[in-house]
Amino acid sequence: MNDKQVTIKTYERIGEAYHNKRINGKDMNDLVEQPITFSLLGNIKNKKILDAGCGSGIYTKLLAKKGGKVSALDLSKTMLDIAKEYCKGYGIVFRRGSIDNIPYKSNSFDIVVAPLVIHYLKNPEKAFNEFNRVLKKKGVLIFSTHNPLFVAKEGIWENKSFFEYLNEGKYEWYMHVNGKKEKMISYRIPYEKLFDMLYKNKFIVEKFKEPYLNKNKKILKKHMKKYIGFPIFITLKCRKLD
Repeated sequence: MNDKQVTIKTYERIGEAYHNKRINGKDMNDLVEQPITFSLLGNIKNKKILDAGCGSGIYTKLLAKKGGKVSALDLSKTMLDIAKEYCKGYGIVFRRGSIDNIPYKSNSFDIVVAPLVIHYLKNPEKAFNEFNRVLKKKGVLIFSTHNPLFVAKEGIWENKSFFEYLNEGKYEWYMHVNGKKEKMISYRIPYEKLFDMLYKNKFIVEKFKEPYLNKNKKILKKHMKKYIGFPIFITLKCRKLD
């Protein structure tokens, strides 16, 4: 199996537990990344939106509640099944597929939202090319991923060099689910490489955010406390140039 298949199988196995962990609102994503991502959206009423890599439908439902006309895409059948049940009654269209081969026609969406998904791809440039293709003229892409400096910091804790940040390559991290640590596989994307990919695929960056965990956040789990004050994610709002 390749790394993408391993990731899919992991989410297939932990899907229900992952969803339950997310809906309690105390996950790192919910506390740090999600508020920043939604702050960049603005008014989305009646906008055609693709939730690219929708997982169990957490963002999908919120986008629909804000008035978006939402379609959602994910590779995991288990996650899609959970998302369909979780988002029942909102008229959301769900399809199975990958963000680097999106099963929609060109110029279909006003907005593409892709939270914390591109780092699972060895070659995310294909995904940016697809985001450009399915967006309408002057369409908006909002995405987030692991902050490459955070990935490097994690490497230091594993007695690796900070300057691994400068290299592309695979890294492993752990997701806490039901009291267990699930190993996940992702790929480093240095800032220079990321911005080059956006430029090559005809996107301009309008906003760049580095969300971090605030020490004032309540009910922090023990494993989160070492991350306080460090930028864990990056979130970007980009616009299609033509």
